[in-house]
Amino acid sequence: MNSNHNILHTNDEPTLITIAEVNNNITYRWKIQAAVTCEYSKRTFMNTHGSGEVSNWDLTDQSGSITLVAFNLNSHLMSNKLEKDKVYEFTNLSVRPAPNVYKTLPHDYQLVCNNATRIEEISLAFNYQQIANNFIHLNQVNDLLLNSIIDVRVHVIRDYGISTGIHNDNEWARRDLHVSQDETHLGVTLWNNQARLINHNMAGLDIQFKNVKISWFD
Repeated sequence: MNSNHNILHTNDEPTLITIAEVNNNITYRWKIQAAVTCEYSKRTFMNTHGSGEVSNWDLTDQSGSITLVAFNLNSHLMSNKLEKDKVYEFTNLSVRPAPNVYKTLPHDYQLVCNNATRIEEISLAFNYQQIANNFIHLNQVNDLLLNSIIDVRVHVIRDYGISTGIHNDNEWARRDLHVSQDETHLGVTLWNNQARLINHNMAGLDIQFKNVKISWFD
């Protein structure tokens, strides 16, 4: 038995690994089976090569979650194939370190679609209740590094409502909340789809937030 998959592969069949095992030092062909647990708004960008588009999804299995990124044509193709809450098998993905300034999950790496990437919807039961949480008390937040990703349980004191705008031709929606836990008070900002998820004032609600990113108040 070898839990690290350090074996010689005599055929071309990819080895099934978990999301927690994904890193950029894997030397054999691999695949993952994961549920699409979040789909982010498609964004456009401009760089020295011209304009482009990028799409992002959260993929989750019983070991954890990781971000899937697709650019340009792959962004268009994957947007037509992937649906939230469905489970897929992914092969031929690229791996890159997750940049702290952009990461939305605690995983150190991201998956990137390329022209060889293949996905197939599969019938696999997925139990969201088995996803591990990393709950942190609000009074510990000041001791953590910026860009840390945590889970929190809070009471919403005030909901400041939804504001909208456009930046680099991308529409955005923002919802600022004043939250507390015991005697500690902080601000939480929800963006885009998450900002619109609850269609009434959130003041008075007790909420669990998963994968909250620590940043300076803006």
